[in-house]
Amino acid sequence: MQNIEIDVDEAGALTTIALAGELDLATCPQVTEVTDAVQLCGRTLCIDLSGITFMGSTSLNMLLRLRMRAEAEGGALELAGLQHQAERVLVLTGARDLFRIRPRISAPAQVTSLCD
Repeated sequence: MQNIEIDVDEAGALTTIALAGELDLATCPQVTEVTDAVQLCGRTLCIDLSGITFMGSTSLNMLLRLRMRAEAEGGALELAGLQHQAERVLVLTGARDLFRIRPRISAPAQVTSLCD
């Protein structure tokens, strides 16, 4: 089993999950386990991909599911620090425009909570 480095940082209404390594079929379950534990109601979740050296179709599906979950729970999903290969996957699949993409981590946009 491959490993991926996962670092979680919570600050106010922003949770940042920084990833390093390969994001693929073997490592996506580890990331999903971490993201499933994050409360998204009215919060922004930022996935920092600046340390990702490879991103496959499984990771794209994981990010799309996470985006749908965030929206359903009244939160928001952002991607930050896209490296060339990860951005290419998003562009080639037409998924780039589905995500708010930040060049680096900064203060989140205001999110109105739909949950009590």
